[in-house]
Amino acid sequence: MLTATEKIFVEMHKDDDVRALALRMKEGTADFRPKFVLQQIAGIQAMRRKMPQWADNQNIVYPVHLSLEQCSSEFTANYKRSIIERLCADVSNKIFADLTGGFGVDFSVMSAGFAKAFYVERNAELCEIAQHNFQAFGMMNFNVVNGDGVEFLKNFDGHFGAIFIDPARRDSTGGKTVHIQDCEPNILDFQDIILQKSDIAIIKLSPMLDISECQLKLKNIAEIHIVASDGECKEILVVLTAKKTTDEPQIIAINNNQTFKFLKSEEQNCAATIADNIQEGMCLYEPNAAIMKAAPFRLLTQRFGAKKIARNSNLYVSDEWIEDFPGRGFRIVKVGGVKDFKHIEKANIAVRNFPLKADELRKQLKIKDGGEVYLFATTLNDGRKVIIETRKIR
Repeated sequence: MLTATEKIFVEMHKDDDVRALALRMKEGTADFRPKFVLQQIAGIQAMRRKMPQWADNQNIVYPVHLSLEQCSSEFTANYKRSIIERLCADVSNKIFADLTGGFGVDFSVMSAGFAKAFYVERNAELCEIAQHNFQAFGMMNFNVVNGDGVEFLKNFDGHFGAIFIDPARRDSTGGKTVHIQDCEPNILDFQDIILQKSDIAIIKLSPMLDISECQLKLKNIAEIHIVASDGECKEILVVLTAKKTTDEPQIIAINNNQTFKFLKSEEQNCAATIADNIQEGMCLYEPNAAIMKAAPFRLLTQRFGAKKIARNSNLYVSDEWIEDFPGRGFRIVKVGGVKDFKHIEKANIAVRNFPLKADELRKQLKIKDGGEVYLFATTLNDGRKVIIETRKIR
């Protein structure tokens, strides 16, 4: 993979700006390939954020940027592994398959402990890189298969303890797709085979997908996981089981160390509690990214005793601090109109059910971004458009 000369160069320049480095590169030689070397440096820098364990291994080889962009982070890969540990018993006697191998981060984490594991990928170069990297990590139970995941599943003579599928969410022109049937492969075309040949299957879908589409189109759903970290929804995971275990799947919103579990019927059958007034000294809560995606907005008032600011404004308040509310917490300092906040020089601005976007409001107020002040522009239940000045509690 990397020649001795290339390894030395990568180690010397792994912290450098890749674009600036590219401008200084000379033409390649037999033992030095500039494009490939830059690809490795960019890979190391990307994996420091996503998977530090991989970035620390000097023998890892990195593919093109798109494959790195699509691969999981350490947090999301470990979370998928935790689903397997909870739902798939005695993996030491079972087989695992990743039918859309990619860079192999998910496979390396999820396959641990299985008697045998198959990494299946159509791209021959990715297969070669995966073979090298798995050996670099000392993995023993893996089998790299260069081929189509669906055909591999159809032709495999055996049963899987767990299957993982991360269909490509880009069309033929490179544009991003969201709907299940627009991904490649289309899960809807072979979900019956998945259910026949595995105990559980974990399907990774676009974080932009409406989770109600999962329930309408996929069979035998046991769980739907909305996985978020650092304020961003990263992926939706749908867990299918060979035997239907429930009429209604559990929805699990996971955001770093915050977890909220519920059923859709619970949200549909409860009424939201609305705040009568918003005033200085109250606690204000902004739901985390996973909650915003899962949308149990009425249920939050029932579970935690908080009140919604308004029926269509997804911010919550309470008189006393609620420690385990799934989101960020603030103390209200002031409630007023736009004209009441032009004296503030620096603040973080968020809008919820408000006619202006955050950037538009910032420009109107002439406020710089950042600092310890948090402004929430929203609409109260009586229709008033207000700005709520707060300070962060958590």
